[in-house]
Amino acid sequence: MWKLAIDLGSSMTKIYRADTSSGIVLAEPSCVAVAGMDREIKAIGKDAKNLIGKTAEYTSIIYPVYEGEIVDLTLAAAMLKEFLARVGVKPSALRRAQVLIGIPCGASEFARREYAMLAEECGLHKVFFVEQPYLEVLGSGAMLSDSEPVFCIDIGGGVTNVAVVSGDGIIAGISMNVGGNNMDANIMEKVAKTYNLKIGALTAERIKNAVCSLADARGAIVAEGSSVETCRPAAVSVHAAELTGCVRAYVDKILEYAGAVLRKLPAEVAATVNRNGVFLSGGVMKLPGLAQYIGRSLEMRPYLCEEPQFATVRGGGAIIRDKALLTSFGRENE
Repeated sequence: MWKLAIDLGSSMTKIYRADTSSGIVLAEPSCVAVAGMDREIKAIGKDAKNLIGKTAEYTSIIYPVYEGEIVDLTLAAAMLKEFLARVGVKPSALRRAQVLIGIPCGASEFARREYAMLAEECGLHKVFFVEQPYLEVLGSGAMLSDSEPVFCIDIGGGVTNVAVVSGDGIIAGISMNVGGNNMDANIMEKVAKTYNLKIGALTAERIKNAVCSLADARGAIVAEGSSVETCRPAAVSVHAAELTGCVRAYVDKILEYAGAVLRKLPAEVAATVNRNGVFLSGGVMKLPGLAQYIGRSLEMRPYLCEEPQFATVRGGGAIIRDKALLTSFGRENE
C-alpha cells in the first residue's frame, strides 16, 4: 500500500514516499498554466512556472493554493492528480493509498474542509491532516515529547508558521501570510525604483537566491528586464547591499509575531524553549545569514536543518510511517 506525505505549499509541492526507501519523490512548483475562457490546462508544475511572464494574453499562470488556502479547488485537484501520477500512483491505487497532508497552524474549519474536498476530488480516501508545526519539528531533527517543548519557525513561499510544540499539542502558535513571495515582490519594486528596470517574478526570485543575505551582503548580479523609461529590453548590475532591506523587512515582521508567541508561554515552557533554542526550516531559510540573524534577534541558539525546504515533507514521512505518531497528531478525513 502506498504511504505518502504531501506538503502542498503555496510555491512548491513536495511528496514523500514512506512505504519504501524512496523518500522525497517530487518537488515541483504549485502552479498551473491555463488558456482561454474554458481554462484549458496547458502545463503543470515546473513546465507552467517556466511560462511565467512569457505567455500570450489569453494564457494565465495560476497558483491554486495561495497563502496556505485552496483558492481554486478544480485546478488544485488537477495539479495534485498530475503530481501523484508523476510519482507513479495509478488511479486504481488512489483509494487504497494512505496519505498525510500538512495544513497551516491553526487552520480554520473552512480551510480544513477545503483540503478534505481536495482529497475527495483526487480520489483519496484514507487521508490524515496534520498541522505543519508538528511536521516541521520532526523534519528539523528535533524530538517531540510532553516534557521538552520545541520552538520552531518555518518560512515558506507564501506562509510562515511560528509555534511552540510538545508531544501533547501546540502550546502556542500562529500562521501568517508572509514569506518568500513577499520578498520577491519587494525586490521587483526596489529594482524598478533604484535601477529603472522592470523585472519579472522569476528574475526577482533568482536575484534573491543568488545574492540576498542577512550577513555580509556583497557582490552583484546582472538583472535583465525592461527599461522603465524606454520600455525596451535592458540589463543592469544589481548590488546585493541594495536588496538586504527587501528581505529584512519581512523577516522583522515575522520576528514580531514570534515574540508575541513567546510572550504567551507559561514560565516553565519559556525556560525550556530558551534553553533549547529555535529550530528553523522552510525554503527561505537557505538565505545566507538568516538563521544567525533570527538567533541574534530572539537571543536564542538557532538550529538550521539540512535542506530546510524539505523539513515539512520529511516530517510528514516520519509520521505517516509511524502508527503511534499518526494516531497522536493526525486527524483522519471523515
